[in-house]
Amino acid sequence: MMQPASDPASVAVLEVNGREERLTSWLRPGVAFPDWCAVTSASARVALAAMLEAAWDRRAWQDYTPAEDAARQTILELYREVGRAPSPEEVASHMDTAPDRVGVLLKRLAARDLIVLDGDQITGAYPLTDRPSEHRVMIADRKLHAMCAIDALGVGAMFRTDATIESRCRLCHRLIAIATGDAGRSLTIVSPIGAMSFAATGYRGNCAATSLCTTIAFFCSDAHLSAWRSSQSFEGPTFRLSIGEALEVG
Repeated sequence: MMQPASDPASVAVLEVNGREERLTSWLRPGVAFPDWCAVTSASARVALAAMLEAAWDRRAWQDYTPAEDAARQTILELYREVGRAPSPEEVASHMDTAPDRVGVLLKRLAARDLIVLDGDQITGAYPLTDRPSEHRVMIADRKLHAMCAIDALGVGAMFRTDATIESRCRLCHRLIAIATGDAGRSLTIVSPIGAMSFAATGYRGNCAATSLCTTIAFFCSDAHLSAWRSSQSFEGPTFRLSIGEALEVG
């Protein structure tokens, strides 16, 4: 859904602001999801609200426990350390928790669609995945794979570090290179200059990784985004975002 740069965009911001409290959850004291302060663009704000309502909304975090939060943080930190999803045994060792207890926590996180399991093994923890991905993120000397284009843009800020991103135009497969600064919260390089991001909101099977994430992609130009979009069909609203706007959502 392309937002015109006129009065309707201002109205959209007011509409989203009216929903912000319902769409905001507190993961732990002082840490809110999402961080609306980072989302200053009207288009980004509307897109983020639509994605939250389609997928996680508040239910992903309802009755979210400190133990679940600790397990999720451990998984993400281990992803950065070892460059892949950790095993349940590695999570248990780092948490100093019994393996059977970690198994229960992993199932709870998967039910919330905060991680992805294949049997008992972790294969993804938003925004990162072990499965083949067109979105590669470099932080320090570690190469990680992101679930989607917007996830790739958010990895640096999540780890409070700068990142470089390599992806491909979904239509022509041209290389798209992006670098962030300000600990992942601003853009320093976008190549090609006219690169864009597209996001749809279709969510199925209690798994964003296999539904919503597959439709969030980069394009080398708005023309290629439009050409690809016209050949697809989507459930729910869709959004075309500049790379700066997509970074805010990420």
